[in-house]
Amino acid sequence: MVKETTNIRSKSKDVTFQKKPQGFLQFLRKRNPYLFAHHPDHPAFRDHVWVFHGLFLCKGCTVTFAGMIFGGLLYLPTRWLEWFSDVQIGFIFLALLLPTPIATLLPLPRIAKHVARFLLGILMTSALVMLFITNSWPVRLAIVFTYLAIKIPLKRKRQHDNETLITQYTHSSRRKSAPMKN
Repeated sequence: MVKETTNIRSKSKDVTFQKKPQGFLQFLRKRNPYLFAHHPDHPAFRDHVWVFHGLFLCKGCTVTFAGMIFGGLLYLPTRWLEWFSDVQIGFIFLALLLPTPIATLLPLPRIAKHVARFLLGILMTSALVMLFITNSWPVRLAIVFTYLAIKIPLKRKRQHDNETLITQYTHSSRRKSAPMKN
C-alpha cells in the first residue's frame, strides 16, 4: 500500500510505503502452518492432515471438533440429555464411545475412523454437559474415569503407531516420491 503525503514547508511530496494489513489466515500460515496439525512435519503423515489455505489441519482432530460442535448444537435446542435416566445415558455414551477404540485397534478404512471421531466429538460435548446437569457424583466420577481409562491407552498406542510409521517410512523405497494426499 502506498500512501502519498505532502510536506507543506518544502512543497514536495513524500511517498511512504506502509505494510498491507495481513489477514488472520495469512498470519497463521506465515507464522506456523502446522499449528493445527500435531503430527510431525514428515512425509509419512501427509495422509493424516488436510491442507486448507496453506494451513495443515489434523484430520482426526478436525472431525472430532466438528462432532463437538454438532453435539453442542444438538443439545442446545433439544436438551436431549434431560430426557433419559443416568443409566440410559450411560448406554448412549457407550454406544457413542465404542466405535473409537474399534476404529483405532482394527485396520478400518479412513471413513470409518472419521465417523468414529465424529461420534467421539458428540460424546465429548455431551459428557461435558452431563457433568454439570447431573446431581449424581457416581455418574460424574464414571465420566471422568472412563475418559482417562480410554484416553491414556489410546494415546500410548497412537504414539507407538506414529513411531512405527516413521520407522517404516524411513526404510521404505517410496520415501523419495511420496505424493501429498488430501
